[in-house]
Amino acid sequence: MANLKDLGEFGLINRLSRKFKHQASDTVLPLGDDCAVYSANASKNQLVSTDALVENIHFNLSTISPEQLGQKAIAVNLSDIAAMGGTPTRVLITLGISNKISTSFLDQLYKGVHKICTIHNVELFGGDTVSSPNSFFINITVIGETKRGKLFTRKGAKKGDLIFTTGTLGDSSLGLKIQSLKKWKCSSNSRKHLLEKHLNPIPRLKESQLLIRSTCKITSMIDISDGLAQDLQHICKQSGVGALIYEEKLPKSPAFTKVCSDNNLKPLPLILNGGEDYELLFTLPSDGVKNLYRQFEKAEALVTHIGEITASSNKVSLLKKNGKREILPQSSGFNHF
Repeated sequence: MANLKDLGEFGLINRLSRKFKHQASDTVLPLGDDCAVYSANASKNQLVSTDALVENIHFNLSTISPEQLGQKAIAVNLSDIAAMGGTPTRVLITLGISNKISTSFLDQLYKGVHKICTIHNVELFGGDTVSSPNSFFINITVIGETKRGKLFTRKGAKKGDLIFTTGTLGDSSLGLKIQSLKKWKCSSNSRKHLLEKHLNPIPRLKESQLLIRSTCKITSMIDISDGLAQDLQHICKQSGVGALIYEEKLPKSPAFTKVCSDNNLKPLPLILNGGEDYELLFTLPSDGVKNLYRQFEKAEALVTHIGEITASSNKVSLLKKNGKREILPQSSGFNHF
């Protein structure tokens, strides 16, 4: 009998869901993407996603404030909506409250929730509160919408498509490292930048809507939550393709580059496997690149070409700076088990 470690998170999901054959008539996209999608009416699709953050797994209360936690819990769920090209509308929140949690803590938690919901015009729509014997947890269900025919999914990448990402990579995972260790050669500005990227991720809703409004033919998209390599694997698996990443083109912030250099830290594992970047990772044909750059430059948003889609089914390879190719393991990235 397989154990949880052997199955991994996604193997477990497949094991538990494989016997469920019924699908509602209005379902557009069931299990297997950033959001489930169903038809709301003749002009709109509804998006639904849920995610849990558990104390001492996803966060430590000694290193994140309640306000930051509330804000981050919503942000990482809004990122799922962004990955589908959607607009978030409502959230439901379930709290598992342990004895050590005070009403003051919860007030500050919801201050962070209110702050990000206000920024993105999202309604607090419901939820639940329960007691938890040991650890505090927060579970978010987010609801969003898209226009019919305007939906990004993980399936659709084709050989020859180019791979792009928004923003910079590795900042969040490095922020987590410097948060937990004290002896780092790191300026106050670099530390502030890296911690901010880890504690207060920005859901790329603006960039997602930019792609929806543009004439670019986006063939697949996902948000980077478990690491570049693992999330690109999801696109490859759903699309039946492979991918080649160029090491020299991976976008890095000045703070990330300097802190890695000053502390003799290898940047590549943080970029490929670190996770929690919450940047958009997407593909499009080469004839749409000029238009893409023009749109992002006009919006003052960063986008970087980092690779290409290949015919090597389910294989993600790295073209290193020395010209050698390395096939990346499929299990790379964050795994709960």
